Amino acid sequence: MVLVIIVAAVIILSKRPSTAPEVGHVAPNIILTNLEGQSINLSQFRGKPLYVNFFASWCPPCQFETPDVEKMYKKYGNKITFIGVNLAFNDTVPRLKQFIKTYGVTYPVLLDKKGTVTKTYKVMAIPTSFFIKSNGVIMYHYVGALIASQMQTEFNKLLASS
Repeated sequence: MVLVIIVAAVIILSKRPSTAPEVGHVAPNIILTNLEGQSINLSQFRGKPLYVNFFASWCPPCQFETPDVEKMYKKYGNKITFIGVNLAFNDTVPRLKQFIKTYGVTYPVLLDKKGTVTKTYKVMAIPTSFFIKSNGVIMYHYVGALIASQMQTEFNKLLASS
């Protein structure tokens, strides 16, 4: 009998919803400011698929990935909301502005000045990307630089699922 109770407890505890941000769970809300000081709230984009990319200007893999992110933004930006989240707590605004200019970034970039959003999203390495369905549920999460063909595949899946 005791064994049955222990097994039942393990099953129940293992099925408890895990803390977001994980695939299949609702993405945590983001409230950050952009370079102009305007506050942006992730929840305002519900109803449209969303791509969130955590990066820093000094990060070589981020530098490698950014031109492809910009190309995808030009291709899908009317169907998918793109948001760059700069690790501003570990970066500088002048370096970020130079990064934006160098790589021709035209999608919105938000500043995580205190690192709270980075911690909430459990970002341990950059770049880190989240593909979020229009209902706010995380569809795909990738740590590292995505190449164009991977992005293309994931954006197509995101559009098909939303």
